[in-house]
Amino acid sequence: MNGLYKALVKHGDAIAVGFSVLMVILFALSVYFGAKSGGYELSSLTERTDLKDVNCFNLGLWSMIFMGLIAVLLMLGGVIWDLFRNFKSGSKTIIGFGGMILLFIILFFTSSHDTNGRYAAYWSNPEFHLSQNISKFISAGLYTMGAMALVSFVLIIVFEVKALFK
Repeated sequence: MNGLYKALVKHGDAIAVGFSVLMVILFALSVYFGAKSGGYELSSLTERTDLKDVNCFNLGLWSMIFMGLIAVLLMLGGVIWDLFRNFKSGSKTIIGFGGMILLFIILFFTSSHDTNGRYAAYWSNPEFHLSQNISKFISAGLYTMGAMALVSFVLIIVFEVKALFK
């Protein structure tokens, strides 16, 4: 395990960039060849009225879902591993994760769903299957993401200024 850690510290950035480039190339090729085999041009996708037969983006979507699941499993595995190795820092991770969940739940119950203005087209079209709960879920997710980005930005600034004076 220690050897793997040392290898990832030394080559981790190169592995991540290489994997990202590989995924971008695979996605671009699947979109290009998927569109050609589907009998449509990519430049005409925005003009089409019926997009049900467009499946050239499936590889990218499924690979992102798969990698997202792997990331969540690795994160949870790391938290559990850290709990057994060092309870103090592992408990802080669980408290932080619980805080994010609590923030999301609070924002979910305080979010309102907008049925007017620019969202009216989505509510009036039954193809989108938007309900009040889905709308609130999306709003809570966006607000949670914004709050976490803001907190991260402020903490980066605070710790950089603190490190500047050390």
